[in-house]
Amino acid sequence: PPFSVISVAMSIRGVRQLTGLTIRYCDWGGSSRGARDFIQQEIVKWATVNPAVEVETSIKRNKHPIVIGTYVRGEPKVINVENTDAEGIMKELQRLRNSSGRKMLRLDKPVVSTTPSIQGVWTPSVPFQTLDFEMQHEMS
Repeated sequence: PPFSVISVAMSIRGVRQLTGLTIRYCDWGGSSRGARDFIQQEIVKWATVNPAVEVETSIKRNKHPIVIGTYVRGEPKVINVENTDAEGIMKELQRLRNSSGRKMLRLDKPVVSTTPSIQGVWTPSVPFQTLDFEMQHEMS
């Protein structure tokens, strides 16, 4: 598949959040086939498009492949890419690059605003106002 670039990268106040990326894989295991293909074909292209991210590969024998993203805050995100093809690994790298690195926060209670909208709630019974006007074109 052709190399596609998603031009959106997660940044907060202009600082890219993903700082480092490590791909750990086995050099002979079957579950690492996609990781090996990605490293041979696509990793250099991805690294040149994302120069702010330090890309590293390491061989860990007899282990399933994983991708570790390191963020500005210092907390890593680990993704298992076992039996994933090169395109799937590309999607996971894009997802890591486009995330902030923060843990997902579950909201147990509904979010209630302390300042209600001054415009009010829209309903289908609200009258829609239209403006009638005419345009005139002058040829000179």
